[in-house]
Amino acid sequence: MKPFLHKQASLRLSLLLFGLVIVFSVLIMPRLAGDQEVTPIDLQFAYTPERAYELIDSYSEDTRIIYARGEMTFDVAYPIVYTLFMSVTLMLLYPNKWKVAWVPYGIFGVDMLENTGIVTMLYSYPTKLTMVAWFTSGFSTIKWSLVMVVLVMILVGLGKKLFTKK
Repeated sequence: MKPFLHKQASLRLSLLLFGLVIVFSVLIMPRLAGDQEVTPIDLQFAYTPERAYELIDSYSEDTRIIYARGEMTFDVAYPIVYTLFMSVTLMLLYPNKWKVAWVPYGIFGVDMLENTGIVTMLYSYPTKLTMVAWFTSGFSTIKWSLVMVVLVMILVGLGKKLFTKK
């Protein structure tokens, strides 16, 4: 079954969603830590529980609360936006292989699992939940691996579109 968005996919929609991704990336997500300069756990790749808790240890109590709330609000909205952007863009670039447009939904799923793990670790602090940290790291690693796959697919698709038009 083709995704509902397949009928809605357009360059205009893709560009609108890309604009929203930029707004989230540049204006909203960096401010989730408040005034403190913070290294977010969800930007890490293949980290150990020790690294996760090293980061959490470096956060103030206020930062942990703000970060957890951000994970439950803005970091739910942002994955919806980037998932739709990637899915629509893949549909446009690979119209005869529309099933590739499902890959971003996998990213969304593991991102939500990652957020759940991060929030659990933040709210349970100072108790250290080693297994939660391992699972969260696994979700982060899967997420970033799939993001790289999708970005390569988008770049290859754009390259093919550019070179086949000439």
